[in-house]
Amino acid sequence: MERSINTPTTASKRLTSFHLFPTLLPELRILIWRYACTSRVVEVRYDPALDRCLSSSQPPAILHANHESRIEALRIYNLCFATKKSQSRIYFNPYLDTLYLPRHRAMGYDETLRDFRSFLQLPEFLDEVKTLAIDHVDVEVKRPWEPYNKATLLRSFPNLELVRLIVKEKARACGLDEEFELVEPKLSPEEVLRIWVDFKQSFVREERTLEEISRGMEKEYVGWSLPTVLVQTKVKKEAATQMEKII
Repeated sequence: MERSINTPTTASKRLTSFHLFPTLLPELRILIWRYACTSRVVEVRYDPALDRCLSSSQPPAILHANHESRIEALRIYNLCFATKKSQSRIYFNPYLDTLYLPRHRAMGYDETLRDFRSFLQLPEFLDEVKTLAIDHVDVEVKRPWEPYNKATLLRSFPNLELVRLIVKEKARACGLDEEFELVEPKLSPEEVLRIWVDFKQSFVREERTLEEISRGMEKEYVGWSLPTVLVQTKVKKEAATQMEKII
């Protein structure tokens, strides 16, 4: 009786290199480079002492593959977040990337978050941001001004479609300057629902306050609806480059 020998097929192996890529038609190579421009989570922290926006997020890998890939990448990603004293240093695409504004200051989400837009030299690109990520703040550590500042910040993004609310899990926490990714939290459905409801109710309360203030000042109040909210957590990114996942 013949015994069948199971050998790994080419299809079952992970392809980590493609030496014929340079011989492809230029049009096909360009399509592949564009496909490699996937969505990213770009962390941005404003430092008022330096009047500079800082980021631990790495530039898109496609910028450094070769000259051809860089040309295509620069059609998609722009240097953004310049301030009056600092040049643009962070690559970002408002249609593709998630803008992540973490709670990194001693006073929590203070006026540097509320007035984030005003610190930028050319803030118009924020009008096109589709996805924003902010940290969830537990009641035990939440400062009195934080709900208002977060609500005001959300209102400053007119075309926002998704809010990614980041909860901290101690077992999977990563350092401030480590590369990270946003994933589904290992929390019970009840806990996730509680966090979501708390965030939504907090936003509704601040909207009512803004409405009362506007009416008291005899100004027109323009309502704003909270977009879809997704509860996630931040974990250390696995050691895999963007191009290894695609090519």
